[in-house]
Amino acid sequence: MGYMTGPSALLHLLLLLALSSEAPWGVRGSSRCKQTISRVVRPHSVAITEFGAVGDGLTLNTKAFQNAIFYLNSFADKGGAQLFVPAGRWLTGSFILISHLTLRLDKDAIILGSMNSNDWPIIDPLPSYGRGRELPGGRHRSLVCGRNLTDVVITGDNGTINGQGSVWWNWFQNKTLNYTRPHLVELINSTEVLISNLTFLNSPFWNIHPVYCRFCLL
Repeated sequence: MGYMTGPSALLHLLLLLALSSEAPWGVRGSSRCKQTISRVVRPHSVAITEFGAVGDGLTLNTKAFQNAIFYLNSFADKGGAQLFVPAGRWLTGSFILISHLTLRLDKDAIILGSMNSNDWPIIDPLPSYGRGRELPGGRHRSLVCGRNLTDVVITGDNGTINGQGSVWWNWFQNKTLNYTRPHLVELINSTEVLISNLTFLNSPFWNIHPVYCRFCLL
């Protein structure tokens, strides 16, 4: 499951989750999705490079993502804002989204998950599990995550989010992990979320993990 890619695999994953008692959320019809897209126009947009990010695949850009999203939060009551990720290879650890945000990737943009587990903080297990899904205790926070959000768009012109998950799978198979592995995208208790036109690769665990959410997916 961690390596499913492309729109059909993504839809298959979401449909499976929709049938699970642990994921009470729905996939809305395409007409609703089109209506949602048509009204998501952000009055303010910044590029991740404006916050010091370097797209060389080597520089860790976690702080740049965090600082950009913190700045954009000031536009939440003004129609929201867009964080644009241009062409490049943008290495980062886990970062948290906010409501009324569009995260948009250029077609040649690749967000790369750090291969250092310290860049994926430890968080509490989900209440529905009561423990880490794989191991007792906490779990690593997903690469792109959010909780109690509304009006969020994660999209791009077929840009890529690559978790570089092979190292995690090796740790898992060698039984050297102390905590449950992270996902590429996890959103909890969130509504009016649109995910479209992206490729998800090499997740440490699952590609997209919606929990108690209602989604509109194109």
